[in-house]
Amino acid sequence: FAYHPHLKAMPRFGLNMRRRSLLSILLAIAVITGSRPSRLDERLNAARRRSNQVPAFVFAESRRSCLPRTSGGAGMALAAESNSAGSFAERREALKQCLAREYRSFFRPFEAEFYSEDVTFKDPLNDLSGKASYKNNVEMLSGDSLVGNLMFSDGFIDLHSVEDVPEDQTKLRTRWTLGFVFKLLPWKPKALFSGVSEYTIDPVTASVQSQRDYWDTLSLDRGGSYVPESPLAGLADLVAQLLPEQLRPHAAQEPAVATEEGWALLRRAAAYRVYRASGGTVFAIAAPGFSGGLEGVSAEMKAHGLNAGSRIEVPP
Repeated sequence: FAYHPHLKAMPRFGLNMRRRSLLSILLAIAVITGSRPSRLDERLNAARRRSNQVPAFVFAESRRSCLPRTSGGAGMALAAESNSAGSFAERREALKQCLAREYRSFFRPFEAEFYSEDVTFKDPLNDLSGKASYKNNVEMLSGDSLVGNLMFSDGFIDLHSVEDVPEDQTKLRTRWTLGFVFKLLPWKPKALFSGVSEYTIDPVTASVQSQRDYWDTLSLDRGGSYVPESPLAGLADLVAQLLPEQLRPHAAQEPAVATEEGWALLRRAAAYRVYRASGGTVFAIAAPGFSGGLEGVSAEMKAHGLNAGSRIEVPP
């Protein structure tokens, strides 16, 4: 699988939208589905998965060409820089370094000086404005707020890249994978998302004016571009991932082997998944429930601007 510039980084998410409504839905799921499945059920389900596993044929190329990159290199300076001095280019570079720090630390801390007072944020679950709301949102998702600590655990953001947007100096893009465990439900489901964050910055101060997040499962379009998701699509995706395993739709599942082998998720597209193995190899496999086979995966990847390389076999 030839890693492509369109598959580089990861941005942040938020869940603070209509918190009470979302929490009510999640609690309703817990009531309807009952308590956590028994250990016997879990063992039977695990045995059933193993008996149905078959070798997966994936796309892969050289490890070096597949590794994601972060703009500025691995040695990007982490020293904080002032957002009020220097040229626009210097302030813009300081903002890129700020974003890299925030993602890698899960916004511990949130560097408020790089954001406009009236900054806006929108993703498939949230639509909010104001620096205070933005800060509350990231603190909830990282578990640093009271509500976040009650709802989430094991949260992470895997930053793939911080990118320039060609021919527009007032735009930046990050690519990422986000995951967390929703611990309010007895079975403690894990939710995973991958996508991009598109930032609009002030043409003078280089402070963030707006952030728009897109999820690969909902918005990835031809050529690797992103289009707005359908109404309520984000909520449907989240709720599907939080259902008990025996009720979860195929599209909301991840292959058991991915967890067992410790694969890092790079792209969670509707038709395929892209992973990085512990040794560095990056490869694509069909998404659970996708019936198009490897030929269909290759066609979907090509439509998204990715080129399939040689086929390899990944043992279950």
